[in-house]
Amino acid sequence: MRNLGHRLGASGTKLENTVQGLHNSLKIVSDSNFRYWEFDVRESADGTLFVFHDDDMWLKGKLIETRLLEMGEIISAGEEIGIRIPTLDEVMSELEQREEPVMVDIKEIMTDECRVEIIDLVVGKKCWKLMATPKRFENSFPVKDRDRWREMASQKGVKLVRVGRHRVQLFRFSDSALGRLFLYPKWLFGF
Repeated sequence: MRNLGHRLGASGTKLENTVQGLHNSLKIVSDSNFRYWEFDVRESADGTLFVFHDDDMWLKGKLIETRLLEMGEIISAGEEIGIRIPTLDEVMSELEQREEPVMVDIKEIMTDECRVEIIDLVVGKKCWKLMATPKRFENSFPVKDRDRWREMASQKGVKLVRVGRHRVQLFRFSDSALGRLFLYPKWLFGF
């Protein structure tokens, strides 16, 4: 069943993953197809966490990977298509006073500072979780330092779950060969 809170309630529209899209969607919370707010997080080249789904964006007629752009360029790219691409802080200020569950989909995090920030984001928030696909998890939390991030998340009570299988915790399942079997194959989708 489709979640009406996907991409801040504006999935498939120009306003997906924007504060304006969220504001326009607040009335859907009472709908039976609303399960949780979900949005995508990335890190800019200058270390700012921002909310955007795609790996690339158009800027001045060129398709560029989002991770190569600084936040000012990302804002300019959004303006070129008539939207305001928000920082994570802007979306947080809108959602942290709400009671609905929130799923933060990690797309790409490149620095330790932003890894700490994303883990700290959900500390103490009962209905908030981080999620990622196995590939994006591996890219954002490289194996060489994963034990450190696993320990930090565990100490702070933060859950990082697999997209589509929210009971599968990525840090726990990624530390053994058997556990990794549960992360990847689609035949285990219902686990």
